[in-house]
Amino acid sequence: MATREELLAQGFEEVCGLDEVGKVLPSRVKVGERSVLLCRDGERVRAVDEICPHKSRSMAYGVIFDGKIICPHHQYAFDLETGRCDHRSAPVHVYEVVIEDERVWVRP
Repeated sequence: MATREELLAQGFEEVCGLDEVGKVLPSRVKVGERSVLLCRDGERVRAVDEICPHKSRSMAYGVIFDGKIICPHHQYAFDLETGRCDHRSAPVHVYEVVIEDERVWVRP
């Protein structure tokens, strides 16, 4: 278990409570200047950029299914662990996430 001070020293930002992370739809948070989506992947929480690299559209209303976030605009699927796309698109950026004392921390 890391302390708040240790997480801050490692570059993590506290973004929300664990209970605020959606189970089917992602939750949008700010990490630094970036808009990031928090997604439940089973018992884990993953964080990816909000903007789909395929057509630069928001994935905030994308569905989380089978370890992936599905872009609501083009149905491209991005792996929540690796960021890889099922189609020919560039990957989405994946952020490191730590859960500590029911709080979600993300490293930009």
